[in-house]
Amino acid sequence: MDKKINQLIEIAEFAMEANDYAHAEKKYINALYLMDNPKSEEYQKVVNKLAKCYAAQENYAGAKECLEELLFYAKKNKDLKKEVEYLHALAVNTRCMKEYDLAALMCEEEITFRLTHFPDDYSGLACSYYEAAMLSLLQRNPMKSKMNLDKAKQYADKSEDEECQAGIMRGLGDYHFTLNELERARDSYLESHALYMKTKNEGAADELLARLKRLEDRG
Repeated sequence: MDKKINQLIEIAEFAMEANDYAHAEKKYINALYLMDNPKSEEYQKVVNKLAKCYAAQENYAGAKECLEELLFYAKKNKDLKKEVEYLHALAVNTRCMKEYDLAALMCEEEITFRLTHFPDDYSGLACSYYEAAMLSLLQRNPMKSKMNLDKAKQYADKSEDEECQAGIMRGLGDYHFTLNELERARDSYLESHALYMKTKNEGAADELLARLKRLEDRG
């Protein structure tokens, strides 16, 4: 890759680390202008970084445009792993845009895709069902949310991935908190916190402490 392009990408990544997203956005766009092959893997990597930069700025329309481009090339190249990655990212981005019904449909498409092509990717399936569960909550359908969370937990337990299990338990806590089932929410949050501490994810563990504080304030 051209030295000038590399420099722009490096500057953008430093800016991202410093939370200077507007500066990072400019550098990523400048790098893309200098790259003359949208079909190349290097170009698509920068588009993916730009999508994350847009999302960090809550520019979900910009992120959507990037992700749709990435999904197009993943399908064209028959790259199933990238296709499911971008399907998931688009579903999450659509939820962030508060288009919950559309996001739910996209989640169903992603789950079907995973079950067809990656039935043994238990962590991936847990993540997909978790996203579907959170959408069901936003759609005020707690019964469907619980059904999806139970499936997410089954796959997370199968995966034996403690980071994944911690995320699902956090989701269960959020579910019980939303339904004002405070004791069950506390138990789920505590289990999630313990798992995050075990995996040394201190940032996520601190978020759980904030959730527990919020729960105490309600109780």
